[in-house]
Amino acid sequence: MPFVVLIALLTGSLGVLWYWTGTRMVSTLSRQLMIEMVERIGEAIDRNIYQSRAMLEVAFPTQMTAAPDLVENLPALQDRLWSATWLDEQPGAYVYYANIAGQGAGLKREGQDRAELRIKTVAGAHRYFFVQHGMNAAPVFTSTEDALFEPRSRPWFKQAQASAEAYTWTPTYIDFSAHDLVITRARKVFSDTGEFEGVVAADISLRSLQQFLGALSLSAGARAFILEANGQLIAGSDLPNLREMPNAPPQRINAAHRVDPMLLSVYRHLRPLFQIDGPVLDTALYTDADGTSIQYAYRRVTDGQGLDWLAIVAVPHDDMVAGIRSDVVLVMALGLLALGIALGLGLWVFGGVARDMRTLTHAVRRVGQGEINTPITLRRKDEIGELADNFQHMRHRLFTDPLTGCINRNALQHSLDALTGPTPEGQPPQRFALLFLDLNRFKPLNDQWGHDNGDRALTEVAQRIKAQLRDDDLLARLGGDEFVAVLEGVSQERQIQSVREKIEAELQQPLRTLQGIPEGVEVTLGVAMGVALYPRDGEDPQSLLKHADQAMYHDKKTSGESR
Repeated sequence: MPFVVLIALLTGSLGVLWYWTGTRMVSTLSRQLMIEMVERIGEAIDRNIYQSRAMLEVAFPTQMTAAPDLVENLPALQDRLWSATWLDEQPGAYVYYANIAGQGAGLKREGQDRAELRIKTVAGAHRYFFVQHGMNAAPVFTSTEDALFEPRSRPWFKQAQASAEAYTWTPTYIDFSAHDLVITRARKVFSDTGEFEGVVAADISLRSLQQFLGALSLSAGARAFILEANGQLIAGSDLPNLREMPNAPPQRINAAHRVDPMLLSVYRHLRPLFQIDGPVLDTALYTDADGTSIQYAYRRVTDGQGLDWLAIVAVPHDDMVAGIRSDVVLVMALGLLALGIALGLGLWVFGGVARDMRTLTHAVRRVGQGEINTPITLRRKDEIGELADNFQHMRHRLFTDPLTGCINRNALQHSLDALTGPTPEGQPPQRFALLFLDLNRFKPLNDQWGHDNGDRALTEVAQRIKAQLRDDDLLARLGGDEFVAVLEGVSQERQIQSVREKIEAELQQPLRTLQGIPEGVEVTLGVAMGVALYPRDGEDPQSLLKHADQAMYHDKKTSGESR
């Protein structure tokens, strides 16, 4: 009997220890994965922000001035508006310009080769609507607008005119025709004398954010949200962002509406974060009013131009440890039945489990510190091995651009954070060079030979660039036709110039993977590059990327190339 009691006590102790160790390991891994998930949400928001700025830049480049009379350059403006809406993959992209004389022109993309053109050439007159089938097609008149549209009284015009910033965001609003949330980004346009002349603006649909959150893989009780400071919902993983009202237009969802208890609880807990200056990224555990423990991760997205959102992933703590609890019950039951055998097997199994859990935790921690290529060498066929495999797959999806195989913007940020972070005492910072690359003539390639060939070109270009880099150098695709290369240990201009010349020479060669190109026709691209050296040109990732981006635009402008 004493032997049985001893075995039971030892088995129970092992079960408790396994529960405590497993809970800590799972909690650490879950927090890391939640941070990666909110980073993905933040990256999706960044794509919309970057896209809107690019649309405005194409419609009205920053250095371009506007004539007092819109009619003088109307055909060129129409072509730029068409090109700007092409940057938005969603139907319904709308870019427009209005001046202080009350004139305006806008183009709303309705399909790949169809758009609605809206023109107002006289301040007191109604707008004319045209349909245009293709950028080079002549617009065909369809109708005259019933109501008188006055662009100078619209919020986007007045807000941009009054703003001290170059760019500004309007508050989010409901587009009742599209049944969708929309936010408008606007920028001032000046005359030849430097006076305010007008405003260029783009409507950005938030439907893609709602779809992105809806596609996230979350547990049954978990939620993902994007919220404004006033509690208004931008998007939700398992929640519509508009509330249907009987015999009334739809309304926006607010946390105060109590449509989702977790949404209300998390918003009340995180609302003070909107009072903090600058972006924040963290995880925490708290207990709500019903006594439920909730683990959450959050990232604040703000740009100083009116955008201030909070991306949140929240998971009930019980969801994380439910599997651990069932495993504990099983281990203890088997231990009591098997007695001495269970003790021996338990010690052997627990040693292997603890060792593998330590290996997995160490790898998770290193990935969290920016070492995104940290290997995980577990060869288990049980739940722990599955967890390690899932983590590797998730890491690959989070950090890899699916088209080119390069690392993505999120992975680049992790790597740059690690390279520019604090160094051990007494050691100098590790120097490196950052190359910002933007392809030339990529848009004409897309327009003439199709998007499939555009994808093939991006994949081939990425492989060519990689071939000119060392094995330990990094190549990231930021999006579109922009890439960033990180050359560790490089600090001299002659080294960088050598790499630049190799890349430029390689990308001047005809592309070889395009399909459907007539025999004898050669399709080539080029590249504009900007360089930043750490720590000479910046001591943080944002400063380095900004410096290299500006140098790249100077290179493109000097060479006379275009996108």
